[in-house]
Amino acid sequence: MLINIIIAFVLDLFIGDPPFRAHPVRLIGGLLVVLERKLYTLGRHVVGGLLLVLLSLLVVMGVTAGLWYLMPFFTLPLGVNVVRVVLLFFLFCNRDMIREARAVYRLLERGDVDAARRQVGRIVGRDTAQLDAGEIVRATVETVAENTVDGFTAPLFYLLLGDIPLAYGYKTVNTADSLFGYRNERYERFGKAAARLDDALNFIPARLNGLFIFLASGFDRRVLRVMRRDGRLHPSPNSGIAEAGFAAYIGLALGGPSSYGGTVREKPWLGENRLPPGELENPRLILRAVTLYWRVVSVTLIAGLSALSLLGLPLLFARGG
Repeated sequence: MLINIIIAFVLDLFIGDPPFRAHPVRLIGGLLVVLERKLYTLGRHVVGGLLLVLLSLLVVMGVTAGLWYLMPFFTLPLGVNVVRVVLLFFLFCNRDMIREARAVYRLLERGDVDAARRQVGRIVGRDTAQLDAGEIVRATVETVAENTVDGFTAPLFYLLLGDIPLAYGYKTVNTADSLFGYRNERYERFGKAAARLDDALNFIPARLNGLFIFLASGFDRRVLRVMRRDGRLHPSPNSGIAEAGFAAYIGLALGGPSSYGGTVREKPWLGENRLPPGELENPRLILRAVTLYWRVVSVTLIAGLSALSLLGLPLLFARGG
C-alpha cells in the first residue's frame, strides 16, 4: 500500500480537491444532509443524531468495503492500485487548505480587509464580518493548525489501522461533526452524537499530531510546554493541542472571544504574544503557519510510511496493494 499512499499524496499536492459532484466526501456530505432532513423530523434529540451517524457509517463503510473487495482486479505493475489511489487522493486534504490560507494572506498583504473577511469565512465557522486584520490572521492560523489533524494525521492514522473502509468511516464522522456539531438551538442535542464520536476518533491522532508538531518545530521545548499547558484549555479535547503548538511556534496567542451566529463565546487564550504589538496582525504570520503545516505533514507522512513498512500495518486489512 506504501506506493499508493505516496502517489495519492503527490496528486493532492499538485491537483488538490477537484470541484465536481462525484467527489466522495461531497457525496458523504450529501448523504448526511438527506438523512438529517428525514431523521430530524422523527427525533430532533440525541437518538435521532445517533441514528444519523450509524446509518451514514453503514452506507459509507459498506460501499467502501465493496470497493475494497474489488481492488485486486485493478492492480497494476509495482503494486499500484487504481481504485486505492483514487480513494486515497480524495481522502487527503492538504493543498486546498493551504491555497485558501494563502489567499487570505494575499488579500491582507494588499490591504483589502473586506475581501480577506469574506475569504476567511470560507474556511472558518465563526462570524467574520467584523473581524479586524489581527483577528483574521488568528482565525486563519487556527484553522491551518486544526487541519493538520482533520485533513491528514487522522485520515492517515485510520487508513493504517483499518484501510480504506475505516478511513472513510472517520471521514464520515468528521463531516457529520462539521455539519451538525454546533451548539445552537437546532443541533445542540441532534448533533451531539456526531460531535462526541468525532472527539473520540480524534483523541489518539490529535496527540500523535502534537508529537509531530514538536518534531516539526525542531524540538522546540516551548512548543511542547505550551501544548501540555494550554492544549487542555480549549473547549475541544483535541483541537487545542495543535492550536497551542502553532501558537507557541509563531509567538501569536490564539483563541479568545469569537462570535458564532451572533453569539460571542469566550474561549481561553492559547500561548502568548511574544511579538511586538505592530507585528500581531502581520499577514506573514499566516505564511509561517503554512510552513509549519507542511513540516508537520512531512513528519506525519514519514512516520506513517515507516509504521507501514516496519510494523506491518495496516492491522485489520491488507488487500489489493
